[in-house]
Amino acid sequence: METSSSSSTLTNGGQWRAEEAVAGNWEALRALRELITSPLLYSRESRKLGLKWPRGLLLYGPPGTGKTSLVRAVVRECGAHLIVLSPHSVHRAHAGESERILREAFAEASSHAKLGKPSVIFIDEIDAICPRRDSRREQDIRLASQLFMLMDSNKSSSTSTSHVVVVASTNRVDAIDPALRRSGRFDTEIEVTTPSEAERFQILKLYTKRLSLDPDVNLQSLAAACNGYVGADLEALCREAALSALRKSSDGDLGGKICNITVDDFKHARSIVGPSITRGVTVEIPKVSWEDIGGLYELKKKLQQAVEWPLKHSSAFSRLGVSPIRGILLHGPPGCSKTTLAKAAGHAAQASFFSLSGAELFSMYVGEGEALLRNTFRRARLAAPSIIFFDEADVVAARRGGSSSGSTTVGERLLSTLLTEMDGLEQAKGILVLAATNRPHAIDAALMRPGRFDLVLYVPPPDLEARYEILRVHTRGMKVDPDVDLGQIAADTELFTGAELEGLCKEAGIVALREDISATLVCSRHFQTVRNSLKPALTREDINLYSSFMKNPLLRSSAPSKPRSNHRVKETKKLFILTIPITLGVIGFMLYGGMKYFLTSPDRVPKVLAST
Repeated sequence: METSSSSSTLTNGGQWRAEEAVAGNWEALRALRELITSPLLYSRESRKLGLKWPRGLLLYGPPGTGKTSLVRAVVRECGAHLIVLSPHSVHRAHAGESERILREAFAEASSHAKLGKPSVIFIDEIDAICPRRDSRREQDIRLASQLFMLMDSNKSSSTSTSHVVVVASTNRVDAIDPALRRSGRFDTEIEVTTPSEAERFQILKLYTKRLSLDPDVNLQSLAAACNGYVGADLEALCREAALSALRKSSDGDLGGKICNITVDDFKHARSIVGPSITRGVTVEIPKVSWEDIGGLYELKKKLQQAVEWPLKHSSAFSRLGVSPIRGILLHGPPGCSKTTLAKAAGHAAQASFFSLSGAELFSMYVGEGEALLRNTFRRARLAAPSIIFFDEADVVAARRGGSSSGSTTVGERLLSTLLTEMDGLEQAKGILVLAATNRPHAIDAALMRPGRFDLVLYVPPPDLEARYEILRVHTRGMKVDPDVDLGQIAADTELFTGAELEGLCKEAGIVALREDISATLVCSRHFQTVRNSLKPALTREDINLYSSFMKNPLLRSSAPSKPRSNHRVKETKKLFILTIPITLGVIGFMLYGGMKYFLTSPDRVPKVLAST
C-alpha cells in the first residue's frame, strides 16, 4: 500500500496545475476535479440542499492511456492525501490479511478526511482485486465483500465533513464484478480513450519540452503520423529518439557535443516503438503507392475519393452533414491488383492497415474466429483512422443457407459477427472496411446493401495502356536491352492480368540467366520466349460475367434453389472413415448411410458394408 500527501491546497492560486504533468483526456480530468474538490468548495450549499456527493469514479480504457497519471496529477493539484492499492499490495497468502489491508486503507483515509483534507483511495487494476463472481476463488469473494461494505459505509457519510473518494482503474471493464458498478459505489464511469491527433500533439509537447529538438522537427506532423499511440507509447517514442541522438553523439567525432534530436531520430524511434494497442494483430501502413499500380486511373480516382477524403477532410463531411463510406468491395478476376489497390489506399491515407484472411479466421475451436474478428474491430477503433482489409472476402462472408444439416456453420457465425461489427461502425469515426474477392456472387446479399458495402467497384483486367504501364513498372528495376518494345509486348498480351504480366517480366529475366549466367541485359527474345509459352487464364466469357455482376440483379440475389423433379433419384450412400489412436479401444468410426459404426478391427469395414 502506497500513501502520499501533497502540500498544495485548494486556494493555492493556481501555482501548479495538473496540465503540467498530463495532457489530453480532458473529460476524465474534469470529472476527477469535480469529484475531489467540489464537495469542499460547495460544502455549505450541499448541506442546505441535502446533497449527497458521489464518492466513486471508475476509469477504464486501454493500458498506457494515463489513468494512473491523471489521478496522481489531480491529487497533487488539489493537495489531497493519496492511498494507492494494487493487486500485489493487497493480495496476501494468509486468510484475512487482504481484508485487513483494505480496512486500514479506508481508516487512514477517513482520519485524514476528518482533518478537513480530501483523501483519495486509488485502486489500480481493480479487475484483479474484484473479478466477476463466476471466475472467483473463495479469497476473492471475501475481499469483494469487504470492499462492498467499506464503500457502502463511505457512502453513508457523504453528507458529513469528512470526504473520502474512491477511484479505480481497469483496462478490462467487463471483467470486474457488476455489483461494483451500481449507483452508490462507482457512480461515475469515464472512458480514457486513445488520444486524438490534437491530444497527441499536446502529449508530445509535454514530453519534449525539456529535450533539445532540431528546428526541422514538426511535432504536429509527428502527431498525425502516430495513429493509435497512447501516452505511454509517445513517452517511449521520445525516449528512443533521445537515445538515438545520444548514440550519434557518442559514435561521431563531435568532441563530446550533444546532437539535437532530428527528424531521422524520430523516424528511427517509430521503427522500434509502435502502438501497444495493436500488438498481436497484423497492422501496418503499407509501403505501396498509387504509382506502383499501372493503369486503372478512374478506379484509383474513385478509391482516393472514397478512402482519403473522409480521413483527411473529415471536417468538410461534417460541415455538409454527409456520412462517409463505411465499406468498399473490390471484385474482379484474380491477379488484377485488388489487394495492391487496397494497400495503396491505406498508404495514401496514412491509416493503420489491419489485414485479415479466411485462414486466420477459421479455427478448430468454436468461437475463436469470431473473437479475433471482434478484437480486430475493437483495435481498429482505438487505432483510428484505420482500414480493415478482408482478402478473399467470399470465404469470410459466404452466402448463408449452404448447410444441409440445418446447424449454424462456422462461416455463418463469422458472417453474423461481421454484420454486427459493420453496423456498429455508424457510431465510429475514421474506420473503413475494404474487401476484395474474385467470387462476388458467393458473398451474402446482406453485405451488399448500403450502410455496409456502400461502394462496389469492378477491377477489370488491364487494357492496352494499362498493360504497358504495368510492364513499365515491373521492368524499371531490371536491366533491359533498348531493343525491348514494351508497347509491342503489351499488344501481344491481351487478356493477361497484372499478376501474369509481373510473372512474364520475372520469367524473362530467368530465361536470360539460363541462356547465359553472366548476362547483363534482358533482351526482346527472352520476353518473346516467355510470351510464346504462356496462355492467359481469363476468357471473354469470364470477363463478361465479372463486368455484369452489379448490372444483373439475378447474380446478386439469393442462390437459386435446386430444380424439383417428379422422378425419384436413387439415394447414394457416402462412406466416411476416421481413424483415431488404438489406445482408446477402437481404431476409428465410420459414417455410412446416416449410421455410425465403431471399428474395433480393420476387417470390421467390409462386414458393415456387407450387412447394409
